[in-house]
This record gives sequence, structure tokens and C-alpha cells, in this order.
Amino acid sequence: MAAIKSRLNLWIALGLIIANLFAWAQLLLAVTNPHVVDPVRDPEVESLLDYIRSGDHSGETWEVTLTELEAEQTITWYLNRYPQIPFAYPQIKITPDSLSGEGDVILTGLHIHVSGEARVTLKDGLPVVEILDLSLPLPASMKEAIEQEIQVQLQRAELLPVRFTSAEWKDGVVVVKGVIR
Repeated sequence: MAAIKSRLNLWIALGLIIANLFAWAQLLLAVTNPHVVDPVRDPEVESLLDYIRSGDHSGETWEVTLTELEAEQTITWYLNRYPQIPFAYPQIKITPDSLSGEGDVILTGLHIHVSGEARVTLKDGLPVVEILDLSLPLPASMKEAIEQEIQVQLQRAELLPVRFTSAEWKDGVVVVKGVIR
């Protein structure tokens, strides 16, 4: 009798574990409505890049104004052009104090929703990003490694053919000015 009761408890426990795993899998794999925008490169960005590629410049100033939607569309355009970047469905929020964004990181076909908030300033004509919040479902050590890699990638701004002279952050829009080197 005790053996039957013990086996019954084992089967009940196993059933509860399987039901729990199934419920968690459903939550993790639940399909949400992603933030979808058309992949359109902003015309101001496109004009600036075409002018830089032409080589017919020598210290000219430039200005680009981007709304949240234009930023999302331009990011989506680049993501479509470079499918090796494992990110999709960018959504941007611009305020005078910070820039926040969210979207999906794609790892082995699984979409993991992430978000972050940063403050962007300029120093010596280059962007400096202070990460205020980074929401990743990863251990703290991995988050720190990702934050460090973001900073390393920002150092590549030194290679850009432009220098930034100002960035004015407003609600829903940013106006960036600079000089072509």
C-alpha cells in the first residue's frame, strides 16, 4: 500500500512539473504583436551619406532631424540590409532626458523581448552613451559583458567621416548637427 501511495505521489509530482513547464513554455513562446514599421532609410540620412561618398566635401556642416518613427524606419532598413544583426522590431522613444528603445533579440530562432534606456551626450565631437537601464533576461555577468561591448562598439564612432557639434533632444524628435571631415 505504501509503495502504491509513493508511486501515485511521484506521478502527481511529475504531472505538476510537466504542467508547470508547459505553462512557462507557453508564456515564453507567446506570440505578441510586434512593433512593425516599414524599412525606409530617412531621406536626410541618405542625402548626407551620398554626399559623403561623393568625396566632394571639405568641412561642410550638416543637420539631420529624426522623429521616433523615422529612427525606427531607418534602423529597420539597416536590419533588413544586414540580417546577421540579430534584432527586430525596434521601437524608439525620444525625450529631452533620454533615449529609450525596445525590440526583439533573435537567438536561434527564439525572439527575446529586450528594452533599454540611455542618455546620449557629445564629447570631442563623438557620442557618449550612458546606459540608464538595460532589460535583458540574462544573468548580471552577461549583462555587464553586453554593456561593455556596447561601449566598445561606440568607440568605432572615431572612424566616422563626421563629427557631431550638437544634439538637441526633444519629445519625439532629435536634431543632430555636425561637420563632415
